[in-house]
Amino acid sequence: MQKQEVVDLVVANLSRYLGTTMAEASARMQCEKLGLGATVTEADIEALLSRLANGLHVFVGREKTDLALDEIRVALKGAAR
Repeated sequence: MQKQEVVDLVVANLSRYLGTTMAEASARMQCEKLGLGATVTEADIEALLSRLANGLHVFVGREKTDLALDEIRVALKGAAR
C-alpha cells in the first residue's frame, strides 16, 4: 500500500478525535520516525498505529484510542481491496 494513502486514511479517521492539524502532524511525524518509504507493509502499518496509540491515549483515553485504531484498520482493509 502507498504511504500517502495510509496517511490520508489515518488522518481522516483521527481528525474526529484530534482535529485535522494534529492528526496530520502526528501521522507524518510517526512515519518519519519509523523511516517509512513510499510503499508500506502491514508490519509498517501496525508499527505506525502502535506509535500513534501511545500519544492518542493521552488525548482521548484508552477506550477511544482502541475504537479509533479499529476504525483505521477497517478503513485500510477496505482500501486495500
